[in-house]
This record gives sequence, C-alpha cells and structure tokens, in this order.
Amino acid sequence: MKFTPQHRRTIQAILDGTYTPLDVREFVQFCYLLALPLVRSRIHRGKLNLEILGLSEIDIVFDCLADLFRRDSEGMFTHVKSYFASQELDPQTAHEDDVLLALRRLVFNRVHCSLVRLYSEADPVLGKILRNMMLDMEGSMLFEHRARFGETYLIVRDVDPGLERAPMPPEALRERFSQIVSVRDSIPTMVEKLHRVLLADEDFQRAVPLVSAGLLFKEAYAVGASIEDAVTITSDQQTGQEDVGRIADGVCRSLTAAARETYVGSGKRTAEIFEIYIQAVKEILLGEFGGGSSNGVSYYDHLKARMPGLSKAVYGKKHRTVLEYLAKQAKQKMKKELARM
Repeated sequence: MKFTPQHRRTIQAILDGTYTPLDVREFVQFCYLLALPLVRSRIHRGKLNLEILGLSEIDIVFDCLADLFRRDSEGMFTHVKSYFASQELDPQTAHEDDVLLALRRLVFNRVHCSLVRLYSEADPVLGKILRNMMLDMEGSMLFEHRARFGETYLIVRDVDPGLERAPMPPEALRERFSQIVSVRDSIPTMVEKLHRVLLADEDFQRAVPLVSAGLLFKEAYAVGASIEDAVTITSDQQTGQEDVGRIADGVCRSLTAAARETYVGSGKRTAEIFEIYIQAVKEILLGEFGGGSSNGVSYYDHLKARMPGLSKAVYGKKHRTVLEYLAKQAKQKMKKELARM
C-alpha cells in the first residue's frame, strides 16, 4: 500500500486533535485497508472461522479496530496517540516507510487481540483456556510470547526456535501432543508438555500460535472427556483393568490380522519389528484407557523400551509414521469396543 502525503497529514491531525470529520473517515478507511488483507488471509488459511464467530469479513475488521477509534472526553484518539508516543515516532518528520510500518503494527496487534476476544465470546471454553494460558505464561521460563504475522506466537525459550523453518503441520502437532497429554492435566502441565513436543522436534519451527495451542488444549480435554465417559460406562458394568486389558488384547489381534500383510507380507517391515509395534500399541492402549500405568509416555519411549539404542532420528525416519498410524487405528477400535459394553 502506498503511503501518501495526505495519509501523513491525516495521521498528524488525528494525533494533534486538529482533525476534521473527513480526516476521521480517511483514517478509519486507511486502517481498514491495512487490516483487511490480514483478516482475509487468516480466513483463507482456515485460521478464522466466520461461522463460529457469526460475523462477516467486513464486520470482523471493524469490530477488531473499534478500540482504535475511541476518543476521550477531549476528543483525543488515546490508543493511537499513546502508541506513537511509545514508538518515539513523529509522523511529520519520520520516513514514510517507518510511519506506515508503525501504523501497520498497531493495526495488526489490535486485530489479533480482538480476534482472541471474539473467539472467547463465541467459545467461552476456549476463552477460559486462553486466559489461563496467558496467566501461566507470565514469567514463564518455557515460552516467550511474541507478535508475528498479526498473531501472538508461543516460542520456545533458550534454544534456537528455527523460525526460518516451516511450522509443524497441525496434524503432526496434534498427533505428537496427544501421545503424552491427559484429560487430567492442568493448563500448566499441558503447557509443559507442548514445550516438550516442540523442543524435541528438529525439522520444524519451535513455535505455535497462541490460539492454535488453545484449540489443541481444548481438543485434548474434549477427547479425554469422551474417553473417560467410555471408561465410566464400562466401570458401571464392572469393567476393570482386566477387562480393559482383555479388550486391548482383542484390538491388537484384530489389528495384527488387518495390518500384517501390509507391512510384513510386503517386506516393508520384518515380523520381529512388526511384533514390537503391536506390543507398543498395546501398552499405549492400556496407558490411555485405564488398564496400565504408562499414560504420558511418548510413542518414542514406548518403542525405545523394546529397541534399546533407538535414536530419535532413526525413530522419526523409519518408525514414527507406522507406529502412529497403527496406534490411531487401535484407539478408534478401542473406543468403539468400550462404548458397546
């Protein structure tokens, strides 16, 4: 967007309080044009759901920017004035690129903060999780939160965050986080486990958007609650640890019958390695569904216990994809079997 002399005069008038109604309209329109591409890109990337918020694209932009246009009793735009004062930037003398960059930062920050508020209003559970996360982040030695691309990111402290690398795909982050999280975990515990997942990775950024992390935590609670409901049903029917173990055995036998030809018969894995996978899957099921004590143990650690000397690099290259797939299939089958009892 080109920054014109008229834009400079308009911003200065807004800051001085010498503005006209035309200046206000031009300033609002300029901020809108800065915010629109950010909101639109987040919609296109699936990071902003209009149906959840119940607003149109235009409504979201103006709702997000509303605080910028509030005036005090003397008619001053206090948010805008205090921001430019904190930047020690004089719009009359500063280079046009610096003025445009400063205003863009102000607009982007306001959009992000407002989106968190909008999500909180539309989804009170997510809002509570985000508030608790931010409280836990105060003075945190695990993460710093930093504005990037109009969003607040959680960035792992004290190591190279690898921000030049691609972000971890949401499905991969969800899968790895689900391996060690429990519905009984508090928000601080979930934050620590998220830190553990990001710290262990060497292929992607060690950073995640705050809202994405909040949705991940919410999903973990929801999935965990459904699992606990299934386990409660089985408990009411005198389904104890032995019953869970028996069901897990049946699930693993079924999984072996269905997948053995795919991996062993095709030569992709030896019979010994495939059996180790099945053993690990059974322990994962017992830990997650109440028949064992291994809940919170990562998939890598499950496999390493049966393959001494296994490095994370070799695990990631040769074993992780298959083990995660088998475990996912087994969990789905386990839930169905428990719910049917």
